[in-house]
Amino acid sequence: MFVIIGTANIDLLISGFEQMPIVHGDEFTTDSLVFCEEPLQLVLGGNGANCAYALAGLGAPTSLCSAVGADELGRIVHGWLAEQGVGLAGFVHHPSCATAYTTIVSDRSRNRLAFHHPGALAAYTLADIPVELLAGASVVLATGFTIMPQLRPAGFAQALTTAREHGALTALDIGPAIGNPTALAELAPLLESVDYLIANRHELSICTGETSVERGAQTLLAAGARCVIVKQGGAGATLFQPGRQVHVPAFAVEVYSTVGAGDAFNAGLLFARQQGATLEEAVRFGNAAAALVISSGRGILGCPSLARVIEFMRR
Repeated sequence: MFVIIGTANIDLLISGFEQMPIVHGDEFTTDSLVFCEEPLQLVLGGNGANCAYALAGLGAPTSLCSAVGADELGRIVHGWLAEQGVGLAGFVHHPSCATAYTTIVSDRSRNRLAFHHPGALAAYTLADIPVELLAGASVVLATGFTIMPQLRPAGFAQALTTAREHGALTALDIGPAIGNPTALAELAPLLESVDYLIANRHELSICTGETSVERGAQTLLAAGARCVIVKQGGAGATLFQPGRQVHVPAFAVEVYSTVGAGDAFNAGLLFARQQGATLEEAVRFGNAAAALVISSGRGILGCPSLARVIEFMRR
């Protein structure tokens, strides 16, 4: 059983225009109003929900520990997850909070703006996670570290410790680097309970203060990380262990949207590793899962089946 602890929200995707509008006060102008050739997309979002949805799509038994509001958006999120077969024993409908949402605005040059409301995610606590889920898990991923303040850092630490004590493989994704980004000082005490520490280049740089991926990863290893995996977008991903560094290139695809790519990578990586793949093979599988999501045109809702990933990797 995979157990994912992390965020769940609605993503509103706005795209189909040449460049970002320029604000000139409270009047509509030719610069401040742009026409979108693409319709508004309403898709599943959140690091936890995206990863859980992708894992279930691969055929893995998966439970998500997260929260939404007792509102229409929350019912939509719940419906998508339930239909995909994601277990929801640790999924809370908070009676007095709204469902979190992120509005993501992207122009044709892939410049991106985002607006986020945390909603029920800010109220989710360790007490909302059934202990039996952690005790029975084979793999536990903690993600959305910076957006779930009631779990950060002690709640995440306790959940990962409990899971690892019961024999689970554990992973922590330190992103996203927004608001109050993950700092090395608060991360260090968690590392003893983490098998795989995952970050993208920006998150790694913010956490360690290093602009070089190599130096940033070595800083985390020196702090006690067992294995650091750095997601590098179109450049692929690199894994670091003491005395070992392996880069795994990305797959070339036509990109519709990069939203959800990192979560699909996490799902593919952990799925393949749990199935017995080597770490390098698992990173490549994660790259393939991410490539299929960003080329789907449907975000994480277009995540691939296991058969589709295998077929894609054989091409």
